[in-house]
Amino acid sequence: MNQPVPVPPDLGGTERPRPPAPPGHRLRELRTRQPSPLSLDGLAEQAGYTKGYLSKIESGEKPLTAEVARACDRVLHTGGVLTRLVHDAAAAASAADRCPYPGLATFEAADAAWFFGRERATASLVSRLAVTLQEGGLTVVVAPSGAGKSSLLRAGLVAALGRGALPAAGSRRWPVQVFTPGQRPLEALSTALQHALGVPEDLVRDALQHGDHALDALLRGRHRLPSQPAAPDAPKDVHDEKTAGRRPILIIDQFEELFTQCPHEGDREEFLAALHALAAPARRHGGGPGPSALVVLGVRADYYGHCLSCPGLAAHMGAGHLPLGPLSQDELRSAITGPARRSGLVLQPGLTDVLLRDVGIHRASGVIDCGAEALPLLAHALRATWQQRTDNTLTVDGYTQTGGIHGAIEASAERAYRCLPPAAAHTVPHVLLHLVHLDHEGRATRRRVPVHPLTDHSPDPAAVRTVTDAFTRARLLTVDTDQVTIAHEALLTAWPRLGQWITGDRDDLRIRQQLTDAADTWNQADRTPDLLYRGTRLALAADCIDRHPETAGATVTDFLNASQDLAEQEQRRERRSVRRLRLAVAALSVLFVITVTTLAFAYTKSAEALQKQAQVMDMKARYADQAAQLQEARFAAQLAADRRKNPAGPAATHEPADE
Repeated sequence: MNQPVPVPPDLGGTERPRPPAPPGHRLRELRTRQPSPLSLDGLAEQAGYTKGYLSKIESGEKPLTAEVARACDRVLHTGGVLTRLVHDAAAAASAADRCPYPGLATFEAADAAWFFGRERATASLVSRLAVTLQEGGLTVVVAPSGAGKSSLLRAGLVAALGRGALPAAGSRRWPVQVFTPGQRPLEALSTALQHALGVPEDLVRDALQHGDHALDALLRGRHRLPSQPAAPDAPKDVHDEKTAGRRPILIIDQFEELFTQCPHEGDREEFLAALHALAAPARRHGGGPGPSALVVLGVRADYYGHCLSCPGLAAHMGAGHLPLGPLSQDELRSAITGPARRSGLVLQPGLTDVLLRDVGIHRASGVIDCGAEALPLLAHALRATWQQRTDNTLTVDGYTQTGGIHGAIEASAERAYRCLPPAAAHTVPHVLLHLVHLDHEGRATRRRVPVHPLTDHSPDPAAVRTVTDAFTRARLLTVDTDQVTIAHEALLTAWPRLGQWITGDRDDLRIRQQLTDAADTWNQADRTPDLLYRGTRLALAADCIDRHPETAGATVTDFLNASQDLAEQEQRRERRSVRRLRLAVAALSVLFVITVTTLAFAYTKSAEALQKQAQVMDMKARYADQAAQLQEARFAAQLAADRRKNPAGPAATHEPADE
C-alpha cells in the first residue's frame, strides 16, 4: 500500500492564508485611529464597560461580544464595523465546524460553495444547454465512475442554473428536478414532472400517454390536454404569457440504471420515447421554438455502448454528449484548497503536494498518472484528514493517520465494521451485498434499495438499522428519505473485505439478486402465481437460501414457500396424471388383449370354416367320382346282360338310355 510520506515545510509554503486580525486588535485600531483617537478610559466611560474589561478584549484575553461591539460601534462611529466583524467571526467558526469535503458522498446543490475544480466543465455544460434552448435534443454527460459526474450535475449545473447562467429571461426561476431512473423510470419521470409543474399526477400521466403534443401543451403552461378544449366562454389562461418561455429542466443522474435496474424492455422504450418527446424541438399550439423541456443525462462511460444501442438515444449522442475526464493538476489543487479557504480552514504547508503526489501527480516531472477513480479516494481522505485536524488546521500528520489516499476508505470501513456489536456485524454482508448489482458481464455496481424492503429481507431488522446508521455516519452509505445506497462505487474496490464478499459470493449473489427482484415483483403484482419460480430456477434458489439463510427475509421466504407449494401442487397433479395414464394404459392393454383374443378366435373359426368347406368340396368330389364309377359299372353290367341275351349275334351298338 502506498503510504503518504511527510514533506518538509518549505514545500508549498504559500498555502497558509494570512489570518484576519482578532476583533480586539481591530477595536484598538479603530479607537486609536487619527485624527481623533479616543483613550481607553473615554471608551469605557461612553460605552458603559470597565476599562479593565475592554483592555482584556483588546489584548485577546476576552472575546468581543456582539453587545460590546454594538456599544463600541456607537461610540466610535464605525458604521457597524465591529458588529459585522463579530458576526463574520461567528460564521467562520460555524463554517469551520462543518466539513467542506463530502467524502464519498456526492456534492449536492446546497454544497455548491465548496464545489471547486469543475468550473470549466460547468461552463461547457451550460453552453451546451444554451444550444438546446433553440435546437432541442438531449444533453448527455459521459464520465467514468469516480470522475464527479453526479457532483457536476448537482452542485455545478443546478447551482449555475439558480444563478441564471442560461441566456433566457427568467431562467433562474425555471423548475429543476434531479432524479434517477430506478426500476420504474416512467414513474420517476412522471413524479419529476408533477413536482416541476405543480399539476395533478393523473394529468401528467395522461400527457405521457397522449404523446408529444400533450406534453408540449402541458409543459408550456397550458395545463390541459389537446383533447380537452376550454369552454368557449372561459377566460384566457392568465399563465400563458408568464409561462410562454418557461422550460422545466430535468436532470437524470445515473442514467445507467435504465439498463441495470429496469427489468422490462417495454418500460425502457416508453421512457426513452417520452424523453425524446420532451427534448424534441417543437412549434406547436402557438409555442415558441425549441423543446418543451431541457433534459440532461448523466451516464457512466462503460454504459455508453448501451446508449448507442438505443436508436432513439443514439441520435443525441453525437452532438449532444459532453465527455468528462479526470481533473487536471490545477483543478485538483483547487478542489483541495478552495473548500478549505472558503471554510476558514488552514492547510499545513506541504499537505497539498503530498495529496497530489499520492493521487498520482508528480510535481517534479509534471507527469499526471491520475485516473478518474482517484477523485473519490481523495475526497474521502480529505474528509478523514479534517476529522483529524488540529484546531482549524489540516495537517500532514493527520493525513498520515487516516491511511492516506489508498487507505482512508478501508480504514473508515473497517472502523465502522469493527465497532458494531456481533449481531450487527454478522448482518453487514447481508446489507451491503443487497446494495450491489452485478450486470450481465459480471461487473459490480451500486444500486439503490428502498429502506423498508431492505429490513424486510432480513431476519433481524434491528441489526440492519444498526448497520445502516453506522455506515451512514461513516459516510460510506447514503440514506435518502426512503432509499439507501452505497455512497460511491469506490467502496467496492477500496475496501478489500467487501471485495472478498463480492468475489467469494458472486454466483450466489447473482442468484439472490434475481430472487429478491423476483420476490419484489411478485409481491407488487398481488402475488400472482404466474411469477413464481419453477424447475431449475426454484432448485437453485432454494439451495442458495439453504446456504445463506440469513439473507432470506419475509418477502423472499413467502415467495420461495409459494413457489415450492406450487411445485408440489404441480407434482401432485403430475402424479395424478401419471396414475390416470397408467390406468388408461392398463385398460387399453386389457382391451388390446380382448381384441387380439377375439381376432384370434375369429381367425380360428374362419380357418375351421374354410377347412370344413374344403372337406365338403372334397366329399363332393369323391361323391362325383363314385357316381361316375357307379354309372360305368351299370353300363358294363347292362352290356354284359345284352351279350348274354344274344350271345351269337353280332355285336350291336347299343346306346345307353338316358337316365
